[in-house]
Amino acid sequence: MRYLKVSMFILCCALMSSCVKNYYYDCDGNGTDTGGGTTGVEYPVRFTANVNQESDAILRAASATPLQANRYVTVYSFLYKEDYLQELTDYQTLKSGILSPVTGKGLYLVEGNYEFYALSIGNKNIYPPTVFDYHTGTVGELQNGIDYLADVIQLEKITQPTNIALTFNHMASQVMVIVESGSSTLTIDSIADATISAPLASTSEIYLFTGTISPSKSLADSPITMAVNDSLCQQILLPLNYDGTLTMKFSAYINGRNVPRNFTVDVPLVNNQLKGGSSYKYKVLLDDYNANIATATVNPWTEVDETGKPLTPNI
Repeated sequence: MRYLKVSMFILCCALMSSCVKNYYYDCDGNGTDTGGGTTGVEYPVRFTANVNQESDAILRAASATPLQANRYVTVYSFLYKEDYLQELTDYQTLKSGILSPVTGKGLYLVEGNYEFYALSIGNKNIYPPTVFDYHTGTVGELQNGIDYLADVIQLEKITQPTNIALTFNHMASQVMVIVESGSSTLTIDSIADATISAPLASTSEIYLFTGTISPSKSLADSPITMAVNDSLCQQILLPLNYDGTLTMKFSAYINGRNVPRNFTVDVPLVNNQLKGGSSYKYKVLLDDYNANIATATVNPWTEVDETGKPLTPNI
């Protein structure tokens, strides 16, 4: 169905356009060549995939790690400076960092200049959301708890068989809270469960051509459950611009008691936002009845597995 939808879209564009566009030649409003090749020779294009941990562009190259196995990647190929979709190709990481075509022989392109846009999900073995409007490149119906990944390659010249290294950036935000005792009379045995306020998902969209998610400006009516790993609670949230705090509620077993005690803490937003690609880490200290934020920092992303358990939980 993914290929059928794209094929129908391309067919409709061809019928409506006054300028004939085909696989080997593309033209602008004046009928001039805008980057597509004319030889008809198709070259294989293969991909590898890494994921940045840093949101700072200067630090990204040193922080990239291979996209883990059993992840799906969709690559959208466009002729340079054209809104005509050349190919949509689905891949899977059968090996960490190595993309293998899901069906067929993969991507073959004729000589020319191309743009590539790639989407993936970092924490679940599912396909990324599909783009249907290639003029705006927007994707809606997003969810909290999903590690949306994107890469943008704005110019790649294809003149021979080509290997392209995709380097994905995290588009969502990460919130991590470590709970510790702040009293000599209190011992935390374990965290039973935790929830936190979530951005309103219906107002956020992925922008394919920039590899970003538009931030929500309000909170959803219901909180989202946080993954708990020992004393660390974490969740992936959509970007947010909000003049307020997030509310975290959690239950903790303390001092050997069989019934957990409930706590509530207001989690402040750094610069009134959850920025895409950033990981916000908080330390909460408990006394017998209260929870208080002790520190708040912005750090490199901590990878998580399908259950939400951090692979590197130290903060």
